[in-house]
Amino acid sequence: MKLYTINTGMFKLDGGAMFGVVPKTIWQKLNPPDNNNLCTWAMRCLLIEDGKRLILIDNGIGDKQDEKFFGHYYLHGNDTLEKSLAAHGFHRDDITDVFLTHLHFDHCGGSIPARGQYIRSRV
Repeated sequence: MKLYTINTGMFKLDGGAMFGVVPKTIWQKLNPPDNNNLCTWAMRCLLIEDGKRLILIDNGIGDKQDEKFFGHYYLHGNDTLEKSLAAHGFHRDDITDVFLTHLHFDHCGGSIPARGQYIRSRV
């Protein structure tokens, strides 16, 4: 079994919303916010190669939403699902299984791409 980190980009979210009741004096030491109280977060997925199975855990933010939606999250970085898969010698069509840990947009947004290139299961 082989494990691969699949980076799909970076985005920003409000620090207070992310850390809830934890005081800012504590969380800002590890996650310093910008002037708008936004912290940068990496979107990472996990790819598991196990025999003939290629299992993707989560699939990033995707491209389904419009510019206004994405504008709230200040997407940055050059990583995409496709680029990160390719860096390890894979293509989205190679994936046999997808598991979603939960349904927040930054974990499952790649499930329904705007351009119609679904990850197809070959089960």
